[in-house]
Amino acid sequence: MPGSEVVAHDTASAPDSRPRRGKRAIILTFLVAIAGVALFLLSRAGSFLIIHAPEPSDVIVVLDGEWPQAVKLQKDGYAPKILLDAGTNREVYGRTEFDLATEFLNSTKPAGMTLCPTAAESTVEEAADVQRCLAPLRARSVLLVATNFDTRRALEIYRARLPQYRWSIAASSAPYHDADQYWKHRSWAKTVLNAWEQYLWWKLVEERRPNLALR
Repeated sequence: MPGSEVVAHDTASAPDSRPRRGKRAIILTFLVAIAGVALFLLSRAGSFLIIHAPEPSDVIVVLDGEWPQAVKLQKDGYAPKILLDAGTNREVYGRTEFDLATEFLNSTKPAGMTLCPTAAESTVEEAADVQRCLAPLRARSVLLVATNFDTRRALEIYRARLPQYRWSIAASSAPYHDADQYWKHRSWAKTVLNAWEQYLWWKLVEERRPNLALR
């Protein structure tokens, strides 16, 4: 019948929406997966920067003035000597970090602790000052102490700059303090963001310098 032929023709020419729905479902699943991976990586952005793996060493080198953790490690038998990094090129109310550290040592007289004056503007350059302070000690292994979110970068830098030593590192406070919850507080988030900027600068720029190792 003519009428039935027309109906059959219209049904055959109508576009099938099922393939489109299938493509949309695949795209949506893909986007959800990407978002999930991104959220997972962001949640680990803080803890990735932290390495807390101290090993028994000949000397402890304290970066960023985190001396209380160094003293604890010394008492726990990790190393008999402590080198306290103290800057000489920046003043606060007319006194440098080295001046304040000297006053601290003179008043408290902690056993086995000496100062290492540094004038560098970056951790990469600071390694040369630390090398000079380590030389008289005849040390072969060094335990670094640094602020939590700087530990990975500091360890990589010192291993690259001074490969003649065996390096390990300790975080200055509880190893994962605030690490996985950094996004809940603005100040923590800013700290992690700044640490990531420094770490990426190290990986993309400073690590590629020629003659990076100091001998």
